[in-house]
Amino acid sequence: MLKRDSLTAQMQQLSHTLAKVKRLIVEEQKGEALSVLKEVLGEYFGTTITDLLETPANLFRQHLDSTGFQPEELGLLADFLDTLADLSEPGPEKTGILEKVLLIYDALEQTHKVVSFTHIARRGEILSLLGNGPS
Repeated sequence: MLKRDSLTAQMQQLSHTLAKVKRLIVEEQKGEALSVLKEVLGEYFGTTITDLLETPANLFRQHLDSTGFQPEELGLLADFLDTLADLSEPGPEKTGILEKVLLIYDALEQTHKVVSFTHIARRGEILSLLGNGPS
């Protein structure tokens, strides 16, 4: 029970941080938003933007399966990466980030058996952006 309470508290803190990042974006403070995103990726998720972009899809998926992240953590990682993609200019970096978001959705569905209507809708939007889905 204590472990679950700790996870819940961490998820609440990460959710507040994500809300802060989104507020910074709305307030046109994109540099600060990017800084907070990088900090969360490094400190909580143990990765960097460069690592994410350079890791091939199959290795990224293996890494997700081996980290032991709970579904809630993976969902927030996808949300943070999706927000990072919003900050990125169209091109290979944005495409790479969005592809990682799709891989996280796959891990949630296949490994953790978690299906979210929000993720289903967002997957469709991302596939359309990437040119792989219905228009």
